[in-house]
Amino acid sequence: MAGYAGDKPPTAEESEEVVIEELEGKSAFQASKDSKKDLSYYYAHTPEDQKGFPEGAVIRQEDPRSKADGLGPKQLDEKSALDFDNVRWVDNLAWTDDGKVVKVYIEFPEDLKGAEVTCEWERFGVQMLVKLPNNRIYGVRVRDAEGWILEHERKNGFAHEIVPEKCKHRVSSSGPKISLTLAKKDEGEKWYELKKKDIRSTF
Repeated sequence: MAGYAGDKPPTAEESEEVVIEELEGKSAFQASKDSKKDLSYYYAHTPEDQKGFPEGAVIRQEDPRSKADGLGPKQLDEKSALDFDNVRWVDNLAWTDDGKVVKVYIEFPEDLKGAEVTCEWERFGVQMLVKLPNNRIYGVRVRDAEGWILEHERKNGFAHEIVPEKCKHRVSSSGPKISLTLAKKDEGEKWYELKKKDIRSTF
């Protein structure tokens, strides 16, 4: 066991000074900073305005307050303002299995000229909103019931999984119709039904 003068071990500061004295050509502060970084005893006693930024720090170039207009919070998601109680939902869907894709055909009760169509695709569903120039809104929704974990618990969504980013819609030029093209996740899988049924309903 090493002996110490006066039988007292050196303090952390004294130990660090001993190591620093062995580093020639550097000041005590610089040697301590190089070896201990921001854990250095000397660093801790350096005035805040002289410490600078830690290595790798990202410095913001623009004051975020410059973008504030002082008018309070803004509504970022315009879709959240939609009153779904006013949407006229269309449930009559015709469909066909077309190899690698499934085609869904929807007919609407009025002309779709000038309509704004938006689709939100999911793995097992879609929500399509059709806003007409007269502000009337039609919708088509195929979506799984909430709360399912296992496949046999799933119901109401599409019968099989699709690839959302490959799906698309097309407004017909010959009438008030829209077709949906569902890209199958398993291109070789045959669809015998469009929507997944509650397995308990088959017993």
